[in-house]
Parts: sequence; C-alpha cells; structure tokens
Amino acid sequence: MEKLFLRSLLTISVLSLVACSGAEVTEISGIDPNTIVSGSFTQYDNSVISGSGVVRFTEALTLNSSKSIALKASLDQLNSSSIAVVFYSANSGIPTNDGVMVTFSRSGASVNGQVSINGNAAMVNTTKMSYYFPTSLDVIVEVHNVGSKARVLIWRRNMVEYAPETADVDSNRSGDLESTLPTQKGVGPYVGLIIQNSTVSAARLESQKVLD
Repeated sequence: MEKLFLRSLLTISVLSLVACSGAEVTEISGIDPNTIVSGSFTQYDNSVISGSGVVRFTEALTLNSSKSIALKASLDQLNSSSIAVVFYSANSGIPTNDGVMVTFSRSGASVNGQVSINGNAAMVNTTKMSYYFPTSLDVIVEVHNVGSKARVLIWRRNMVEYAPETADVDSNRSGDLESTLPTQKGVGPYVGLIIQNSTVSAARLESQKVLD
C-alpha cells in the first residue's frame, strides 16, 4: 500500500513539473525550396547550405503583410562569418540595399546584429545579443511590412510565448537599436539569405507570431 502511495505521489509530481514547464519547443530541420542566385557553396541541398553565396526562396511574399523565418545556423569563422535574411526585396538578386534585412555576424565568440531598410542600417545594441552564440544560432526573425515603416522582431527560438515583450530585439522599442531606421518598408515579394562563411541547417518561412 505504501509503495502504491509513493508511486502515485511520484506520478503526480512528474505531471506537475511537465505542466509548469510550458509548451515543448519543437525542433526544426530542413530548408524551404530555394534557388541559388550567386556564390559557391561547399554543400547545398534541402538540409544544409554551407559556404558563401546568395539564395532566394521560391515563396513570394505578399506586400503589406508580415512574415517570419525560423533559422538555425553556425557562423563558422571567427571574424568573417555572417548570415543575412532579406525580406520584401523588389530585386530578385537579393542585394543588400533593397528590402528589410537582418544580419547576424560573428566577432570572436560574440554575435553582432544589424537591421537595415533599403540599405539604411542600424546596429543592434550589443547587450541585446549577449545570449546569442555564433556556433548555435537558433532564432525567429519576423518582419511586419505594414503601415509606413517596417518593424523587426527577433527571438531566440526557445520562447514558449512569442510576444513583443519577450523579443530580444524589437525595432520599435527604444534602446534596442543604436540608431534610428528610416520610415520606409520593403516594396517587393522576394525573400532570401545572404550567407558568408557560414552553415544554415534549417530555414523555414512561417506565419507571423505577433498580430499586426
């Protein structure tokens, strides 16, 4: 009888811990359909893109909409690695001066962030990136391309609830960026990645996490 009681108590305790831990973070893998725009990759398939170059996703974005991407990557070289996600570009070549671009670059053991709209860039406050690790980048990047000015939200992809309050970076929040972005937004349907000495192990375009 005592063993049955202890077993029941243990079961209740485990269930309580699971309930309190929140929703389980879903693992992601694979890269959405895309085409190579330029560059030379050491590996290029639907599970890994490694090296340097530019790819454009097959999916076309709707103007005046919001979209997110779940991205897992490794910035492989100490001071010459970066990955940029470009949303709402009007140029199918995915240049750096068109659309809304979010860049993660490596500086030693640290990650730097930058947000730009049509080539006008603002660095992310370094304190906002202190928990980002270059060899295990795992993020959600979301762009709201509505109204007169694009808004960028960035989370580490371990959040149970994605909200402006839980975002590591919100381009609308004072102090997250070191300078002011222009009142502009992207004007095209193209979305892609600019990869420099890095490896992408997952890239999935998803619906927005935060309502407009």
